[in-house]
Amino acid sequence: MAAAITLTETNPVLTKATGGGGVQAATLTDTNPDVTKAAGGGGRGAPILTDTNPDPGVFGIPTCTTDAPTLIASRQAVLNGTLDDDGNEACDCGFEWGLTVAYGNVTATQSRTIGQTFDQTIVDLKPGTIYHFRALATNDQGPDQGLDRSFTTRGPGGLSAAIELL
Repeated sequence: MAAAITLTETNPVLTKATGGGGVQAATLTDTNPDVTKAAGGGGRGAPILTDTNPDPGVFGIPTCTTDAPTLIASRQAVLNGTLDDDGNEACDCGFEWGLTVAYGNVTATQSRTIGQTFDQTIVDLKPGTIYHFRALATNDQGPDQGLDRSFTTRGPGGLSAAIELL
């Protein structure tokens, strides 16, 4: 009897070695599989499925970097980040920030894809105060947080801001 195969892709690579016999059925649902029936195989054995063309639609958790803050003033600062890997889907990117590494505040998010930067201005800060922040990126697969950074707002006398990567 001939082997029966149901395919859900348009260009699979299927090979059945000579000498095989018996009835066999396979259903392929991967987008680019290569299926090989081992030589000399007979009976009702299942084919060997090897995916040599991974599906480009596979999604993963994003990764992001916390970049140095800019435009630090006595009562505001601009937080900056980079989306290093989006996991093959657009991500919501923003920041956690606060007086300690417990943060306590979250900014609005911006939709970004791989390699894009994002920023948020935070306001109503206290002059001469150390603030901590880190970048956030989230997609349907999960979240990522960049490393903590800190900065000091300018004091009442216009002191320069200090930036530290912890």
